[in-house]
Amino acid sequence: MYFAEGYDMNRKYKYSFIALFIALFTMQTVASTTVSIENVFVEPNGNVTASIMINNVTNLGVADIYLTFNQTVVHVSGANNSDFDFLHAVINNSTGVARIGAFQMSSPGLNGNVKFADVMMNAVGPTGKESVLNLTITELKEVSTPETSIYATVDNGTFVIINPPEPPTTLSNTTGMFWINWAWTGGSNSDFVDVNINGAWVENCTKQYYNSTYSPHATRTISLRGYNSSLNKYSAYVNQTTTIPNHDPVAIPESAHYHNNVGSTYPCKVVFNASASYDPDGSITNYYWDLGDGTSGTGALVEHIYSSWNWNGTGYDPFIVSLTVTDDLNPSIDHTISIPVNVYIAGDANGDGEVDIFDATMVGLEWDKACESGGWIDRSDRADLNNDCVIDIFDAVIIGANWEYTAY
Repeated sequence: MYFAEGYDMNRKYKYSFIALFIALFTMQTVASTTVSIENVFVEPNGNVTASIMINNVTNLGVADIYLTFNQTVVHVSGANNSDFDFLHAVINNSTGVARIGAFQMSSPGLNGNVKFADVMMNAVGPTGKESVLNLTITELKEVSTPETSIYATVDNGTFVIINPPEPPTTLSNTTGMFWINWAWTGGSNSDFVDVNINGAWVENCTKQYYNSTYSPHATRTISLRGYNSSLNKYSAYVNQTTTIPNHDPVAIPESAHYHNNVGSTYPCKVVFNASASYDPDGSITNYYWDLGDGTSGTGALVEHIYSSWNWNGTGYDPFIVSLTVTDDLNPSIDHTISIPVNVYIAGDANGDGEVDIFDATMVGLEWDKACESGGWIDRSDRADLNNDCVIDIFDAVIIGANWEYTAY
């Protein structure tokens, strides 16, 4: 007898445990329905709408929910846009309570994710203040007879007042011949900066600079604005127009021969070359040569025969030859460089003012030499009296024809 009673008692406890387990499991399954309100962010004195959702529900017919809030931070102005047939809200901003009720009048029960209401709220507190949006379920029932309660959990939200994004500040730029670099300080409350060039979007930038290459002399306008993702709002634009400045041309004059002879009687052409000159961001439109003896020439290559020399009493003074190159973008911009060019009397190879045995000796020592790439070393340059890049009988003839001539 005692054994039978003990057996029945154990079996009773066992069945009770199973029943409790089933009840808890069923409760957890039903509890997958949630009532939630989203987090919202708003500017001071701004308005915003937050949705109250009833998710993962079946055959929903009636809902009665309290929303409580800090009335010094936020006020509720209304509720609408419900999936229910009927919605009614009673709002008391002095106590920070809004009671919202809804039910189905003619339609069948609602299923899935149901919008209970869009709640319109106004910020009444200062920047930085926030309020919990606390939900309390008073009633949540199915469309059935008798009505069956639906178990649900709540997911509260937060109402936060923040300042709007500010545009970037201290916008500056640096330029090169083919690029522009912009830099700035990000405005407050901005998650990133929206970058536009000449009205076209190029990127959303979290760094505080933007660099790009452009053609010479290009003009570009950059427009920047900050963005706050919580408010989904952009700031005003800040703009800056930048033009890549023009760069001056560079004159590089060269003479094929540094030492030259008067060529009016015996041929001796001086060749001037400006082909090494350049405009770093364009082209040169004009080459002008001042040849130092009162004459001039134009072009990248100029040949000139000097008919005079400068004797100062003890030696020759060089002619100062100047090359001026002109910019293609702005004709008023040019660059001038000068070089000295020695001109001796015909036959004076060593430049001492006399044509004699020393000049003949220099030509003899350099006999049969030819210049390469249009240039000489110093002594060969002196011995090439007719500037034909070969030291030969024609140079010796010039010495013989001018024997004992002097520059003074």
